[in-house]
Amino acid sequence: MKIEMNSYNKPDTNKASAKRILYVLFIALACTMARPAAAADQGQTSEIPSPPQVNARSAALIDATTGTLLYAKNPDISLPPASLAKLVTLHLVYEELNAGRLSRDELVQIDARDCSPYIPYGSSLMYLHPGMKVSIRDIMLGAAVVSGNDAAYTLARRISGSNDAFAVRMNEAVKKLGYDHLHFVEPSGLSEFNLVTAREFALFCRDYIRLHPESLKELHSVKSIDFPRAEHKAPGFVPEGRIIQYNRNPIIFSYDGADGLKTGYIIEVGYNMAATAKRGDSRFITVTLGGTGPSYSSGGSQRTKDTARLLDWAFDNFETASIDPGELSIPKVWFGQKRPLKLELASVNAVTIPRMEKSALQYRIELPESVDAPIGKGLKVGKLIYSLHGKDIRTIDIITSEEILQGNIFRRVWDGVVKFFAGIFG
Repeated sequence: MKIEMNSYNKPDTNKASAKRILYVLFIALACTMARPAAAADQGQTSEIPSPPQVNARSAALIDATTGTLLYAKNPDISLPPASLAKLVTLHLVYEELNAGRLSRDELVQIDARDCSPYIPYGSSLMYLHPGMKVSIRDIMLGAAVVSGNDAAYTLARRISGSNDAFAVRMNEAVKKLGYDHLHFVEPSGLSEFNLVTAREFALFCRDYIRLHPESLKELHSVKSIDFPRAEHKAPGFVPEGRIIQYNRNPIIFSYDGADGLKTGYIIEVGYNMAATAKRGDSRFITVTLGGTGPSYSSGGSQRTKDTARLLDWAFDNFETASIDPGELSIPKVWFGQKRPLKLELASVNAVTIPRMEKSALQYRIELPESVDAPIGKGLKVGKLIYSLHGKDIRTIDIITSEEILQGNIFRRVWDGVVKFFAGIFG
């Protein structure tokens, strides 16, 4: 087994050997052991059961808060994401909404090029019809809940004018987030030339939830949609009766705390899933790619079992913990317009630990006693360090949360004199 620590930043690109199981235990002595355990001189033993075997060809399991990799199976091989690609499409839609260039209530007239028969037979559809006027909100639900390829095409055309132009935006967006192994040629996931890795896509899902937390409630945990409705009549098409379509992601119906995200299937890769669940303060994300099965139903069932087993293992053995360090500041600023310097943490104040080790978690803060102005905002000045049994397990940078300019000439001269004698007499 291989241990990875502090992977809350962007992923490294080292290839994992085939079928190797990786999981994280934040006890430094475990880094050289096949079985993680606390330091022997502490008189404690903490063992994490081996993770479950999964059918998928590639998989990754992370803590959504810290980004810590807990389990991986061939996490860096590139495989088609299938409909998981729609999460990137929806990410771009949310960016347009947040920028004010798009509204959930905007009505889009459906183009024939985004409907059957231009979409391959057997594709997932929300059943858009040429000439319909459908709100962005409904189209987003169609992409997220029933995995409508017609919905993805319509969103892409509305934002960028074509699937090809939208794919350029998709690649720019994931590159901006720091991902080098996510590549897209169209917005729905139908193409086998879309490529992702389980490791990077799990971290993308983390970013997606962080940037668009509302998506879980308004899209990914919605169990069904009613579409088309009477107001969606179009030339040659009038909805008859009520049509209910259910979420294609079975995990949200059956798993405690599950509220997303997406399933996918194309014949070139098999059965994929990106899933997340939250219990208490812990949220985990799994991505499985390349699942197999003798039939569509059995392959989908095995995919769900893989995901549930990985989430069970995570919740049973790990948790996200934090300790409030209180107000962070440096009381003395020499030569500045202000005396105290306010500080903040550069990243989330949390650490992933084995559940049985929470009582042993400790922290310390390393900061200078004083600093000299001028001081820029966002400057690294110290560290918050978490430890277990005396071993450091995570370091979080402490940065300045404000700018302090130099004071006037009188302040600078006075501080120069005081600092000189303070250096002599302590």
